[in-house]
Amino acid sequence: MRKQVFAYLLTAVVSCSLIGGAFASTKPKEENKAYLALIIDDFGYDGEGTEEMLELDIPFTAAIMPFSECTAEDVIKVSEAGKEAIIHLPMESKTGKRSWVGDKGIFTDMTDEEIKSVVNEAFDAVDTAVGFNNHMGSAIMEDEKKLDTIMEQAHERGMIFVDSLTTANSVGKTAAEKFHVDYLERSMFIDSPGNTDIVVSRLKKAAEKAKEQGYAVAIGHVGPAGGKTTAEAVKRAAAEIEKMGVEFVTVSELNEIVNGAESTVSKQ
Repeated sequence: MRKQVFAYLLTAVVSCSLIGGAFASTKPKEENKAYLALIIDDFGYDGEGTEEMLELDIPFTAAIMPFSECTAEDVIKVSEAGKEAIIHLPMESKTGKRSWVGDKGIFTDMTDEEIKSVVNEAFDAVDTAVGFNNHMGSAIMEDEKKLDTIMEQAHERGMIFVDSLTTANSVGKTAAEKFHVDYLERSMFIDSPGNTDIVVSRLKKAAEKAKEQGYAVAIGHVGPAGGKTTAEAVKRAAAEIEKMGVEFVTVSELNEIVNGAESTVSKQ
């Protein structure tokens, strides 16, 4: 009897330690429950709508540019607001200008060692991040060799990868699976600068997609791509979306729901 009690207590202690030490809070998937992870890109510039986004009382994940003038400041702001952070990793685009990526980023002419250096510098710059997504990046997201180098570092750091799907030919999922990196992907972009009604409509479509599939990932922005318009739309739409039976969750919470016990993040 004493051995049974000891075994029970030991199991309880270990379970509590694992739960308490997990990087993300665990939300068990419920039957007929739908989940919507909202990611807001382009933190790090102190862009328009930054404060309005951080004042929202729903969970969302802030994607912070790692090499921008306000990176360190926004890392603190996001943390103090109780919001989750991921890294908005700049990557070369097939169509956009190189300058749009910024002074630092991942480019197709870089060596493996150069990529590793930039990735780890980005991870260090946003040291509260649970993962990363791609800023632009259509050229890199189609280059499996470059992605392999990124995913190798992501695996070592226990990072989740959210593919922003800036190209239909992305090999992000293949590379992530190869290196056992937890993978999620964007369902839709929601911004429409200056038109709150359209953003509300897109949020509702994202919620409907979540109802159909069980979950969805919607991406908006601070700054000129979304800003105050997107923040106001989220504020307006949140209650109605929740009445639809769709729960707002963070990226790490969705990762636990989608990838479950197989989550590499939960094993850190």
